Amino acid sequence: MYYQYLLAKRAADPGKPEEGQTLLGHTKFVIRTMSTLKNLLSEAIQELIQGEISGSAWQDCALAAAWLHDLGKANDHFQRMLRDPRFRQGARHETLGLIVIDDLLAPWLKSFWDRHPPWLQAAVYFAVAGHHLKFPDLQARGGQEITFLGSHPDLRNILELGAHHLQLGSPPALSDRSYSLLTFGGLRAAVSSLKRRLAQDFSDPQKLVIAALKTTLMVADLAGSTLPVHGQDIPHWLVTRLQIALEPQALENLVSKKIGKQSLRPFQQEVQESDSSTILLQAGCGAGKTAAAYLWAAKNAAGRRLFFCYPTTTTASEGFSGYLQEPDFEAILIHCRAQVDYRLLDYMPEPTKSEAELRALQLEALDTWPIPAVVCTAHTVLGLLQNTRRGLYAWPSLLRAAFVFDEIHSYSPRLFQHLLRFLQVFRHAPILLMTATLPPIRFRALQQICNERGGLIVIAGPPERERAKRYILKRSDEASAWQQAQETLQQGGKVLWIVNTVARCVAQAKMAAAQGLPVQPFHSRYRYRDRLVRQQTVIAGFAPGKPALLAVTTQVAEISLDLSADLLITELAPIPALIQRLGRLNRFAHIPDDPKPALFVTPPDPRPYSQEEYDEPALRRWLELVADGKPKSQQELSAAFCQVSENVGYDADAAPLHCDWLDDPWSSLSGRHALMEPSYTLEVVRQEDLALGSLGELALPLPIPKGKAWQQWQFQGRYAIAPSGTVLYDPFWGGEYAREHTGFEII
Repeated sequence: MYYQYLLAKRAADPGKPEEGQTLLGHTKFVIRTMSTLKNLLSEAIQELIQGEISGSAWQDCALAAAWLHDLGKANDHFQRMLRDPRFRQGARHETLGLIVIDDLLAPWLKSFWDRHPPWLQAAVYFAVAGHHLKFPDLQARGGQEITFLGSHPDLRNILELGAHHLQLGSPPALSDRSYSLLTFGGLRAAVSSLKRRLAQDFSDPQKLVIAALKTTLMVADLAGSTLPVHGQDIPHWLVTRLQIALEPQALENLVSKKIGKQSLRPFQQEVQESDSSTILLQAGCGAGKTAAAYLWAAKNAAGRRLFFCYPTTTTASEGFSGYLQEPDFEAILIHCRAQVDYRLLDYMPEPTKSEAELRALQLEALDTWPIPAVVCTAHTVLGLLQNTRRGLYAWPSLLRAAFVFDEIHSYSPRLFQHLLRFLQVFRHAPILLMTATLPPIRFRALQQICNERGGLIVIAGPPERERAKRYILKRSDEASAWQQAQETLQQGGKVLWIVNTVARCVAQAKMAAAQGLPVQPFHSRYRYRDRLVRQQTVIAGFAPGKPALLAVTTQVAEISLDLSADLLITELAPIPALIQRLGRLNRFAHIPDDPKPALFVTPPDPRPYSQEEYDEPALRRWLELVADGKPKSQQELSAAFCQVSENVGYDADAAPLHCDWLDDPWSSLSGRHALMEPSYTLEVVRQEDLALGSLGELALPLPIPKGKAWQQWQFQGRYAIAPSGTVLYDPFWGGEYAREHTGFEII
């Protein structure tokens, strides 16, 4: 079949497509985008790849990748598929394009490849193959053969486009070429042969060049596809947005508004003035680390972007709303539920002008490009290393950013490995790491990696606060704990009781309610919008001057609740978790008048922690050092932890970290290697709730049930739709499976 136009995108009328819908027009737009990006990002790219190739070689390869990236769409299957959605193509265009470039254009392109180191040809090939994260194509597609439409006039124009930009000779006259899709021979054999020929022992710097080229092509394709559709001039839009950077005075003003007339503490000044590219700030809860971070950014993010990375969506939202109400610059919150938080939380700032513009133009994928300050979860940034789209699409901003990673002690072992790899790869980026305390083995790992970055500077929090006698720690049985809780409540105090499982949390809270105590439960198994309400209710209830209150919570209190209790009761848990929980006790006073009591109760079993995480021998030794009924400081808790927990936070049997973005140049796939250890929860939405709001605000995290019946549930994205009656729910107490449906034991 003859096609008047070769298309790159589906068109309402294939006989009268818009320019960006044609293969020629789309290629022009992507080349135009790449031409702008290669200039805007050239300095940052050279800093990243450390001069592994020259700037001119980088720019040549970037243009070549942009020109060749969709050549494989000139085939009969792809063109028919765009005109008939029912038709299934027998091969992806990236696969065919890779073979066509090598098979039909190799003699013509030889003069271009000869200008550069031989391995750069492979780099361009890998970028072309991987720009959709679908290579190698692992789907069984069927079909007999596929035909490359080499004789089409549009293809000649595309080749001449490349000849002009790359100073090539006159392009060859191509004819149509068919490739077999059968199991043996044809396209599959050609791909296998090419893989063997391109296989090299690429050095780490070369792998980084390849990853950077792939990612730059991906974002050029994204912008070149979306901006023209909305009437945007590509160079003007990119230049005016990507050149926005932070000004030191604006960040200093931000801190001044927050701390008012208070003087900066010495450690904050030290952080602000440090010239090190890598700082570890170790300070207890409530010391003023966030203010120090923005002061650090005033110097280190000046002329750059800033990514402020938190461990969870909750802490990211709290950090965003706490500091960025009315800054002198644009800032954006990015995580999987950010839009729900914008809509449901009263204290959230309004979306910025640029954010509103992007949403109106349906350009949300470019949301970090015009906005210089991003508050997000660590997964947003570290996800780049595993080819997550959010991280990849932020590439132009990440390249020229400074980074703050908060609460790094709370990272899982695997996420911490990704942080180390990020430090290694982005070795010239200014990075501030913050934590209350860090296991010795993690500290040594940071030191080793940071030797390649010029060393690690460690700055401690205010010594008078770190040494202040804040806690009196004791072991206790549950009956004695209840008695002391009731006495504290009778005196108008605030009690925080943290248990390790949802089942015990709800049981304890119901027991307190039955006794007429003022209790508020809080755990993870609420609909997201109800969880926001629960959290704010607990925080508000602990405000000074409010009546006595008992909050019974799970681990969600460790890093997401900004409150100060008069009595903390907690089940035993891993030592870092206990130190974090103690951060909710006697929290706000810089130097408290008197220490407050904390009681440690032994749980019936370690769940949900593994035996390795729980580490009972180390926990027992730590308790012997600190739970002696004598006043203790944050510094003493950390020192005891370091003394007994040599290997906490490290899995000696863990396989070496594989990063899909870097470690396998041939392959470009997403989702093969997770940032975190496997999760055993489902994001469940009750069928009864579907009419009540968006799936994001109705999602309820629940353990994966036993059996296979749940696998037959309907899924909408990552959300499992639980049939009516399957999940019991109360906005106050939370949700659980109806046992008659699942037989699941709730912990």
